[in-house]
Amino acid sequence: MARVAALLATGLILTACSSGPSGEKREYAIPSSLCGAAISPSALELLLPAGKKTSTVKSGPSGFTRCRLVVDGRVAVSSVIEQWESGTTLRNVAYGTYGLSSASVKKEESGYIISQSTAVGHASCSKLQKEGHEVFTMIRKENGAVDTAAMEKAITEFTDAVSTSKQCTESDG
Repeated sequence: MARVAALLATGLILTACSSGPSGEKREYAIPSSLCGAAISPSALELLLPAGKKTSTVKSGPSGFTRCRLVVDGRVAVSSVIEQWESGTTLRNVAYGTYGLSSASVKKEESGYIISQSTAVGHASCSKLQKEGHEVFTMIRKENGAVDTAAMEKAITEFTDAVSTSKQCTESDG
């Protein structure tokens, strides 16, 4: 009887260890773009949960593009590309629009403001700057947090891709 109890206890311990986040696997291919802007799978990997299937939902009016990367029916990562009037600053967008607080910010540089779940960037977009607009990007991990380096890699790649996109380099029409 003691032997059966020991086997059951061992089985329960193994079951507990294999279920939950550490036992879950990512069964989907990590996307290589957000809102049509190229971003390496390695930049998105730490922001994404385990799961079986991904999809994307893109929406927004002219001058504003929102993408939601969905894993197994739940939004995992949101990204935004948006135009603001010339003179709008990165701090205005990050602290005002996206609600970052100085207490939550882990890194602030001239082109990026980063917390453990949200990062905002200022794209270099000369075409639209000539037209009186600034372009900003945002990436948010919807559940949980990651280290600053992971958010920095994601926002840097995303913002750089937007800066070289058709939106920033080609005329409309």
